[in-house]
Amino acid sequence: MPQPRPPGPGSPDQHKPWSAPRAVTATRTSVVWAGLWAVAVILIVFMVFVVSNTGDVRISFAGMSGVLPLAVVLMAAMSAGIAVTLILGTARLTQLRPLTRRRPR
Repeated sequence: MPQPRPPGPGSPDQHKPWSAPRAVTATRTSVVWAGLWAVAVILIVFMVFVVSNTGDVRISFAGMSGVLPLAVVLMAAMSAGIAVTLILGTARLTQLRPLTRRRPR
C-alpha cells in the first residue's frame, strides 16, 4: 500500500497566503461617469434656482435701465464673476508656464 505524500507546491491542497486586495485605479470611464453625475446634480439645482426666482427686478446700469427676471440677473452676475476668474487664472498660468519649463528637475 503506497504511503500518502505531503502536499507539494503544485498540489491543490496547499493554501495560498492571504494577500491584500489591490487598489483599484480610476479609469477614464469612471471619471466621466462621476462627472456626468455631478453635472446632472448641478443642472437640477440650477433648474430649481431658476424656477424659484421668477420675480422681476428693475435694473439700471450705465445709463440703461430695464426689467429682467431675478434669475437672469443673478446668472449674469455669476457669469461675469466666472469670466473674470478665468481671465485672471489664464493670465497667471501664462506667467508660470515658462518659469516651470526653465526650472531644472
